[in-house]
Amino acid sequence: MRAALVGSSQSGKSTLFAAVAEAGGSGVHMDRPDQEHLAVVKVPDERLDWLDELYKPKKKVLAEIEFLDVPGLDLSTDAGRRHARTRWPAVRQSDVIVLVLRDFQNDSVPPYRNRIDPAGDLEEIRSEMLFSDLEQVAGRIEKLKVAVRKPTPEQSKNIRELELMERMQEALEEEKPLTEAISSADEAKMVRAFAFQTLKPVVLVLNSDEDTVAETTGIEEFAGSPAIRLSAKIEGEIAALPPADRGEFMEAMGISALARDRLIRRCYEATNLITFFTVGDDECRGWSIPSGTDAVTAAGKIHSDISRGFIRAEIISYDDLKTFGDEKKARSAGKFRLEGKNYTVRDGDVIEFRFNV
Repeated sequence: MRAALVGSSQSGKSTLFAAVAEAGGSGVHMDRPDQEHLAVVKVPDERLDWLDELYKPKKKVLAEIEFLDVPGLDLSTDAGRRHARTRWPAVRQSDVIVLVLRDFQNDSVPPYRNRIDPAGDLEEIRSEMLFSDLEQVAGRIEKLKVAVRKPTPEQSKNIRELELMERMQEALEEEKPLTEAISSADEAKMVRAFAFQTLKPVVLVLNSDEDTVAETTGIEEFAGSPAIRLSAKIEGEIAALPPADRGEFMEAMGISALARDRLIRRCYEATNLITFFTVGDDECRGWSIPSGTDAVTAAGKIHSDISRGFIRAEIISYDDLKTFGDEKKARSAGKFRLEGKNYTVRDGDVIEFRFNV
């Protein structure tokens, strides 16, 4: 999964990115602030830590998430908006958009548009994303209007797509996201390749003052989207500490969890991802898949041969395995089960795939 961090200039977005990358074990040299930066961050999971202690494999492999830092947007001028549009292709290639909104005072960091207004910044960025999608839709409509006049094998498909695109255009012109224009999974599949921004899940980050962030870390929604509140400055200070010293500092600041952990959890929730585990002497590993994935597709996440030669999946839930303490006791209690290829994998499943190729 890739999460694109997007925000107005001086929002603290790059400070947050650097903190998340450092805390996740993937430091990034940000010597070119005008360029996009990518960090691969390990997804912390206490369940995998416990499985590692139980099986003592040669290695433990955490799932990973990519964070893309998109240079700060200045939408206050025509030149700034034109420059912002050069960044949208990278955003479209991401799975979730993390909008970082400034909600802190700092005299040494002049605020964007000389204001501290997270709701206003959010509205401005969302409007620009709507306009970007509208440009794409309008361009596609023009091509389809030509294509539908030609009696080709694709004509009926083009007619259906044109009808959908015109409905999408109407929604965007009314300043509504495309999520309000798509009414079925088939329609979503029809336009998936365009990677429209207003079809992507969004997580909001309110970058707040140091002295208030501990009081408001419980925020879960802002302006209708999932949200978290944090202080990027504090998170940067935490990331700079040796891991052994972070807990004491966080306790003193009244912070219960790293922003990295909370942000990753929000991204997983927004994209509807779950985690299953494979265990053994060689490695214990977490695998991220969309909720609703069947067993044979999950097997293909590991290797195509496992999916192709799938026979059965032997499964126990992490909770059951931890409750009984080890495999032997869990088997005696009948907690292991065999499932076929149509089984829907659940979050926390510990799976051994049986296959033959």
